[in-house]
Parts: sequence; C-alpha cells; structure tokens
Amino acid sequence: MNKLTEKENGYLFGLFEGDGYKYYCKKYRHYQIEFYLNSKKDKEIISFLLKLLDKLNLNVQRYLDKRFDCLRIRVNSKDMFHLFEKGISLDNKDDDFCLGYISGLIDSDGYVNPKKYSLSITNTNQNALINCQTFLKKININSSLKLKKASKKDKKKTYLLHISVNFKRLAHLSIKTGKLDSGMEQPG
Repeated sequence: MNKLTEKENGYLFGLFEGDGYKYYCKKYRHYQIEFYLNSKKDKEIISFLLKLLDKLNLNVQRYLDKRFDCLRIRVNSKDMFHLFEKGISLDNKDDDFCLGYISGLIDSDGYVNPKKYSLSITNTNQNALINCQTFLKKININSSLKLKKASKKDKKKTYLLHISVNFKRLAHLSIKTGKLDSGMEQPG
C-alpha cells in the first residue's frame, strides 16, 4: 500500500467500507477482497479503482453479475486481506487518509443530488459515520447524523450522514461529489 498516497489509501478503505467484501476460502487457501459496483452508474469509480489497484501491481479479476447490474472486482492478496477491515478508526489517521476515506465512502454509499445541492452517505455502520462526522467537525465541515426511517426491506438499522456541500471545496477524491458543480460530472 506504500505505492499509494495516504489519500488514495483512505479512498480504498472507504470504498471497501461501503461496497467491499473479504473472504477466505479454506479449501484453496485464497484470501480475496471484492468490490461490488454498479456496472453502469459507477463507470468512473470503477476506472479510478482499477487505476489504484494497478498502482499496487495486483492481479485484478472482473466478474459481471447481470442479476444486479454489478461488476465484481476481485483481488487475491493475503496482505491486503489482513489490512482491510470494516469500521476502522480514523482517530490515529492523518487528514489526507481521512479525506480519502470519506471520499471512498461517498463514492460507494453516498448520494449526491446536484439539483438540491445535497450530499449524504447511508450506511449501517454507525461508528464509521460517527468517525467521519468527528473528522468533518475537526476540519470545520458541518454534518448531521440520524437514524434513517426503516423500510420493509431493511434488515439492519441504517444511518444517514448529511454533509455540507462545502466538502466539494476540499481536495477530495470523490467522483460523485464532482457532480455538485453545476450538475456536471467531474472527470475521474
């Protein structure tokens, strides 16, 4: 991971928090990390993720899951497997890592509405969102966290973090946040 900047490392961890999965196959002794991204809506995010994984010289496998319009990006790496965890603490991380982490979380679980000029993240991991909110407060970006009203299909409590659009003025890596600029998409 030392081939990436701290912000890029943070982005990978944030993207993993939202759309990542890790699995150890005992039979073949494979350590797998997977990212599940929408094959149509997330093309720029996929491209950026592949660039980051390429910088790490990792062998990347791609699987199209037509049932969910999902592209599964898989990496077999024992080192990466042990590095990644859900709900990491941002307390001992530097500002670039935290900014990258929030950028990755926005790109995986975020919603950007350029017409209403709003930015939010929905996630079941309340602690991850509290970590983000604490960091945002530290850098003077307003945010609010609340329990999302449950729908019939929700199996877990889901939380919603609203973030001030001032976030877009930061040197972030979020591809989705670029859409706040007059409704135009920012290149990845």
